[in-house]
Amino acid sequence: MAKVIPMRPTWKPKTFTSAEAMLEEVRNLVHAYPAAQRVLAEKAGVSPSTINNLASGKTRWPRQTTLFPLLKSLGKRISIVDG
Repeated sequence: MAKVIPMRPTWKPKTFTSAEAMLEEVRNLVHAYPAAQRVLAEKAGVSPSTINNLASGKTRWPRQTTLFPLLKSLGKRISIVDG
């Protein structure tokens, strides 16, 4: 019989105390994305100008319908933890 070895999560949670800090992290992730912002926009299902405006700081409060698909395309997600 095979032995089951529990796996540890491969992700490291980050805690943000403000929306501004979280959005700054999203901007950093967009800037670090290895492909063009156009490719990221296509993957996230948003316009390239939306990605550019978010990355440049022109968009200060993105909609969740933009933010969630963008984070998913970057391999990230948002969780709200009761704490």
